[in-house]
Amino acid sequence: MNDADPILRRRRVEALYDAVPVSALMGLGGAAMLATVFWRPDRHALVLGWLVASCLPIFARMGLRLAYRHRRHQDGASLHWVWASLVLMGLTGLAWGVGLGWMLVHGDADEVPVVVGTALGAVAMTMTNMAYWQTHAAFQVPILGSLAVAVLAARPSFANVLAGASVVLCVAQLSVARRMGRIYVEALRVSLDNERLAQDLATRSHALEQANLELEVLSRADPLTGLANRRSYMERLHAVWKRAEQEDLALALLSVDVDRFKLYNDAHGHGAGDRCLQAVASALARACRSEQDLAARPGGEEFAIVLPATELRDAMQVAERVRQGVIDTSSDRDWALPAGVTVSVGVACRHPRDGGSVEDLLREADQALYAAKDRGRNRVEAAPAAVAA
Repeated sequence: MNDADPILRRRRVEALYDAVPVSALMGLGGAAMLATVFWRPDRHALVLGWLVASCLPIFARMGLRLAYRHRRHQDGASLHWVWASLVLMGLTGLAWGVGLGWMLVHGDADEVPVVVGTALGAVAMTMTNMAYWQTHAAFQVPILGSLAVAVLAARPSFANVLAGASVVLCVAQLSVARRMGRIYVEALRVSLDNERLAQDLATRSHALEQANLELEVLSRADPLTGLANRRSYMERLHAVWKRAEQEDLALALLSVDVDRFKLYNDAHGHGAGDRCLQAVASALARACRSEQDLAARPGGEEFAIVLPATELRDAMQVAERVRQGVIDTSSDRDWALPAGVTVSVGVACRHPRDGGSVEDLLREADQALYAAKDRGRNRVEAAPAAVAA
């Protein structure tokens, strides 16, 4: 009766109490039918007393079910609920057994078949609940035992045979009930294992999806700065170019390079060089106007910002924010950079309707960057084609 698995035990207790309304309804109906059949002036008190004695445990079980439903989230797996139900089932079976035995002894010829049929029906009724087969035993043993005693007391023809048949039926019912109970519990255990397996698979599937998403993010992000890597940068640039063609919008591109980074890295070490690149990346991210802008690190000390739907004037303003933002960041004590850092920025802007390609835009941004380097660094230069436009 005591299951090591508390969840399985809870399921069995729930099944035990789920069967209460149907069994209570059938019990009350059977009691009412027998009371109607045996209702005579000389039997009123006995029938009424039996009716009360047999129905009280039924109502008690219904009340117990309500109490269980109220507390099942707190102690729904406790065996106290099982024992309470077994006691009430035993009291119900005892009341029915005594009453049916008396009716069998004192009933008329036309009443005896009703008594026997009701007894067998009541016994068969409890076979529907196999969560705890002991409930079947607690109910049927008093009934079939009382019938066997009543048959012997009435001494009809073949009394010994009938009494023996009642005992054999009782033993057979118990054997069948025990076997069905084991099958039911095993089926419940398999069902619970399947649920757990399904939940485990769902959890693992979710974890795998999350891992895949993280891998996707990592595959598109630069591990040092967190900005878009070259792959993501180029995919976004081509996608924005295509959209610009469809919607007749301008597209601007900033090409950014850290000034004299190799000298900085050699002088202060790779650790300081990494912090320098992270500081520059932070400045680029802050310069972006919205999620539509994309800051990227294609490689090394090279950075870029893709500016969709942006004319040259606005692109120059963003570029200046980048240049000044790097200066401000490099002097920020939180970054603890050993020396000031500056960047040169090249700006290119194109309308796809005017012809050209993404490669032309990239080339023009690089040319503007080289011009900024040649003219002293730490400055912003626009591509000649962008200025002419």
